[in-house]
Amino acid sequence: MTEDHLRGQDRAPLQPRGCRHTHRYLHRLTAAACSLLACLGLFGSLSAPAEASQSDRGTAVARTAKTTGAAPGLPTLADKAQTDGSQEGEADISLESSTPVVTATSGYSFKVKITNKGRETLSGGNLLASTNALYSFSSRTDMQTWAEGGARIPTPDVFTRQEVGDIAPDQSKEISADLPSDNPGIHAMVAWGPKPVRFAYVDGEGKTKANIYTFLTRTRDGLQTADTPPLSVTMVMPVTTADWAATKDSIKALVNDRGKDEPETGGKQSPANQGGSKNNEAESSSGRQTSTPTHSPSGNSQGEGQAGQGDSGEKKTTAFLTLTPAGANRGRKQEDLLAKHPALQSIMDPSYLHTFTGMPRVNGLMQPADFDITAYAENEPSSYRDAGVDPQAWRAASAGDQYRQTAGKSADVPGAYAWQGRAEWTRTSMAEAKRQGYDTVIAPEGFKAGAGASAHTGKYTVTTSAGEVTVLSAQRELSRLAQGHPTSSLAGGEATGAGRTARFLAQSAFYQMEQPYADRDLMVCFGAGENPALVDQIMSAAEEATWLSLGDLATLSKATPQDDGGQYFQSVLEPGGKEGGSGGREMIPTLHSLATSRKDIDRFGTSILVEGETATPEPSQTRAKSDTQALARQDASSTARRPTNPQPWLDDINRAHDLIALHSLSGVGSAPLLADQARALSDHLLEAIRINPTESITVVSETATMPVTVSNSLPFPVRAKVSSKTNSTEIVTARTADTVIPAHSEVQVTFTIRVATAGQADADISLIDRDGNAFGRSGNTHITSNLRLSDMSGLVIVVVAVLLGLLGLWRQFHRTKDPDE
Repeated sequence: MTEDHLRGQDRAPLQPRGCRHTHRYLHRLTAAACSLLACLGLFGSLSAPAEASQSDRGTAVARTAKTTGAAPGLPTLADKAQTDGSQEGEADISLESSTPVVTATSGYSFKVKITNKGRETLSGGNLLASTNALYSFSSRTDMQTWAEGGARIPTPDVFTRQEVGDIAPDQSKEISADLPSDNPGIHAMVAWGPKPVRFAYVDGEGKTKANIYTFLTRTRDGLQTADTPPLSVTMVMPVTTADWAATKDSIKALVNDRGKDEPETGGKQSPANQGGSKNNEAESSSGRQTSTPTHSPSGNSQGEGQAGQGDSGEKKTTAFLTLTPAGANRGRKQEDLLAKHPALQSIMDPSYLHTFTGMPRVNGLMQPADFDITAYAENEPSSYRDAGVDPQAWRAASAGDQYRQTAGKSADVPGAYAWQGRAEWTRTSMAEAKRQGYDTVIAPEGFKAGAGASAHTGKYTVTTSAGEVTVLSAQRELSRLAQGHPTSSLAGGEATGAGRTARFLAQSAFYQMEQPYADRDLMVCFGAGENPALVDQIMSAAEEATWLSLGDLATLSKATPQDDGGQYFQSVLEPGGKEGGSGGREMIPTLHSLATSRKDIDRFGTSILVEGETATPEPSQTRAKSDTQALARQDASSTARRPTNPQPWLDDINRAHDLIALHSLSGVGSAPLLADQARALSDHLLEAIRINPTESITVVSETATMPVTVSNSLPFPVRAKVSSKTNSTEIVTARTADTVIPAHSEVQVTFTIRVATAGQADADISLIDRDGNAFGRSGNTHITSNLRLSDMSGLVIVVVAVLLGLLGLWRQFHRTKDPDE
């Protein structure tokens, strides 16, 4: 349906002269009634819809009449599509790409996808892209209502109209356009700022099937507009990840192969840590997790100085926990982003830094492994120690130590910032951060309270029980868009990255126009797991925005705090409370899981492993078996050189578990899943001692023996009791048998079976530690008894039976018969 055809329908038919006067009054009365109804509808909306000013509306209507030839007050094609919203629901429009910033020479391009959500084929129609070149948003509510499709803002300036063919059910079509800078819709923009943009899909019958509302922002370039100072914005990206993994091979290498070919001094690098890096020496040194405490079997934590000695065990721990393929790919993209956008400020996780191929730019350090300090403040500190995480693991000094291990001992350490976790910052959590050496904390999503206030420098000074803490609070609306969240669920245009980018630029332009001469420095934070493509998209657009000046963390840190900051935190964050919400409570199941796995490792060291000097002297018979098995395996030489002190090996395992625990308690959403790998580590340690029972035994006498083989794949000897219990009272076995299983060997113990009668039974065989607790996997042996009289007692019974039989026959032939018989 063409625009000329619509104009022909809209044009009033000729009437007799006597009726024209009456028609004029009826027309005016009808227009007045429509205006009254429109005002009542707008006034009663949930969020006050943004209306164009009367002068703007009059200008738009006049311009519409001039460009289309329609009489003032009559609907144009764009307005008709906007008033047919009742037909929406059969189709869906999504904005795949668009030009968020328009200059005098850039033009405007877009790509939208139209999807048929109905059950019938959509007939061919048109995609209408339009704007209101003279409209200026007057408030934040004005912009939000437009984004949600509730504003009655006319869009008479048509960018383009694209034909759309038939669309089958559940199918989509992409429509794109690349408009030149002299496009009438762009050329009509005589003032800079955010402009409303609307995409409408109109079918062949002229019914609107779908609408989407978005923005573009016209720069001052080429316009006769007064120049004002740009708005300073600091763009911050946290560089961290939860994509860590401990593979089965790495667990096996750590648990089963430690010390196999190393001298007792531990000076040789583990083969598991060699190769796979362009700078092997740098990777090895960076892997010394100085922030991760080591524990002795008794559970005592060593000091930070001891934890940073850099022995081979710490190097092996680095190879133990590696990035997943997805995490490595994300790291490469993050490194490219920092190289491409110099204004992008990075807050680096120091435990993640050594994974990069080069040395990326670091503007600040966060707590190691992005440890969730806000959750820590809501839970008991003892639960974290039980899980294997000591406060020294995430203190600011440890972050600096880890940074130097990668950048060099003489490198200048950037400032340390405590990054927010799952809950909002409170005075309690800020005090915990302060005690660990963090003078500044970052709130990457801003604060819910007071979010509707005017955009200003998000810097506060808060007094806590541990001293004053500086809070850098991100601008909430801009940061949520940068982190991939739409401003509301009704803002359909922001469902894609292109729509969120367009809204981000439009919103920032409005903030500059709102207070053009105010001295402000807004902080915008990207998300920890944000798609690098969206970060690149927003940064590229922000670099082209002439109304923005991209700042840095150093300048923001020196900015003057807000005067009302103390009052805000005084009213919202009461001293000593835990009013930040229940975000930290989500960590309780993870803490319980980590505490269980950590306890199992400690239990192995105290109740299963052969302790201290007792590991060296072995019974002669056991030692002979061990030597024979070493010869059979052809590793007698390495077995002879194996260290006899198991403590360094056990420390490596403890350190690996605690490293997983630290990353499991990160503020990144998927981090708690890593606790399963800590559980796998402790399970592998206990299950390395295996029972190999006899599949089945047939017993043909009152007593028999049942052999049970116990193997030990660990590099150090262990002591255990083998327990056997049957489910029958007629067929029983001996209860327990003590044994010492040498390293990488197996031993065989025997149980006596006693049978009282023929039958069947199952013997449940399990391992018990020195404290009487079962561990590892149990085994089962099926016992079948076919009792035969084949021993001396059976022979006596047979002889007696024969004698009794002969006696019976003799009496039968020699007895005196009765007279009547």
